[in-house]
Amino acid sequence: MKQQESSASNPHSNLREDDVQKAEAFRRAAEFSRAVSETSREFAEAKRERAERERSAAEDSRQVTEVDRRAAEENRRSAEELRRVAYQTYVAVEELRATAEEAKSMLDEAKQAQ
Repeated sequence: MKQQESSASNPHSNLREDDVQKAEAFRRAAEFSRAVSETSREFAEAKRERAERERSAAEDSRQVTEVDRRAAEENRRSAEELRRVAYQTYVAVEELRATAEEAKSMLDEAKQAQ
């Protein structure tokens, strides 16, 4: 009871207690604000790291695609070269066949002429 009376009779004590409570409330609010800021910073950092991983994966994919494109182009060139060589071989075979037939014909004529 005396304490209530003394608190009621001493307004400075109430003011100090109010100030302490306000200071504690401000401290808690500041701590909460700091925690929210830290969480926000961590979230932003995680988002940045995820974006960097995605960018890196996209770059890797682009490089693989470029390698595949170059390989496909090289295969196309090789196939075109093989087609050209095959055609040249075909032409040479046909010329050789014609020459062989002509030689055979000449040989047959020479035999008949004897």
